[in-house]
Amino acid sequence: MEWKYKIPLKDAGAFAEIEQERNGKIPEALKDFVQEHNAATPSMIRFPVGNVERIFGAVLSFNKDDRDADTVYSALQAVPDKDLLPFGIDPFGNYICCHLKNHEILFWNHETQKSEAVARTLEDFLALLY
Repeated sequence: MEWKYKIPLKDAGAFAEIEQERNGKIPEALKDFVQEHNAATPSMIRFPVGNVERIFGAVLSFNKDDRDADTVYSALQAVPDKDLLPFGIDPFGNYICCHLKNHEILFWNHETQKSEAVARTLEDFLALLY
């Protein structure tokens, strides 16, 4: 898989700040993923959520001052559930999130403000992309 338009992560301390704000632990696999693919767009963008095909538009940028990418900071304000950490966005304003307690990957719909399970782990989620 190819990842385009990556913006280098400026401050790995962003993870600790978010963990403190959300009162949860970000899985190491997700930290590594963001460090490698911050703000990037994957070449394989489709994934299933139940019987519906969804689109992975981009990884959120974890840089506070990014103006050219959707950031995790605006996503944290949009997603009220403190157990969810948005790390990806679709073209329609919905978020791909990691549950900070069990590390499950969820699709969060901004219209209903409800989430649906997608995969048990980040690795399982990435394997679903086509």
